[in-house]
Amino acid sequence: MSLFQICYGPEIGAILQTVQKYPGIARDELITRYQYQKNGDISSLMDAALIFLSNLKYVNLDEKKNIWPLNENEIKGFHYLQRLKEVAESNNSADSNYIFSTMYYHLFVVPNQLYLKDLYYEANLKFEKQAISQEKVNAWKRIMEYFGLGYRVYGGFYALPHLHLMESIVREIGEWEGPLQLLFEKKINPIFPCINNGSVFNGVVYSILNLGKVNILELSKKQDLPHQSFGESKQWNWVKIGGDQA
Repeated sequence: MSLFQICYGPEIGAILQTVQKYPGIARDELITRYQYQKNGDISSLMDAALIFLSNLKYVNLDEKKNIWPLNENEIKGFHYLQRLKEVAESNNSADSNYIFSTMYYHLFVVPNQLYLKDLYYEANLKFEKQAISQEKVNAWKRIMEYFGLGYRVYGGFYALPHLHLMESIVREIGEWEGPLQLLFEKKINPIFPCINNGSVFNGVVYSILNLGKVNILELSKKQDLPHQSFGESKQWNWVKIGGDQA
């Protein structure tokens, strides 16, 4: 079973938190906790989320259908993205998990494309060896929006990382000062892909510049710096995180 599950996003984090709180919880008990109405059946939704979490190696379902957490720490949005990057690096290009975990990179970062209207067409054009249904593409968009990598807009996907995602990454980095280009290459790219052949994806650039506008970090210009500058007028090439900005 692959990462291409019909999930909506919020249930992934909620289920993981419940499993972490109640290690070894039975599948049926987990479903009962979230089945608010007697009518209807949410078991398929729950199973899809469990399969997704199992593929990311966050939970394990044993033979007795008891669910165990494989990580006791709080899992934030960027942790999911880090795990997806690990999945991409450990699978071959024909694997469905590789496709799921690299769609953002291949469809948005590589062409430096912020918005795609028909993601279904573009995904199947790029990954022609394996058909991806419209339903799975829609689920991918919902999950990526939940993780903070973009927004579902006008039926397509706008790959502008959410400010709360970028702020949480910056907070995780802690005190740091250096060339803005190295922030992208050394600090953000290891969490989720934003670099292609040395070029930084515009969506990530815009998000970081916006953090500068709200004083989450401090942007400045240093002369004769052998690194790329960013901004409409290429006015920023240095960044300071923490200290007075914490």
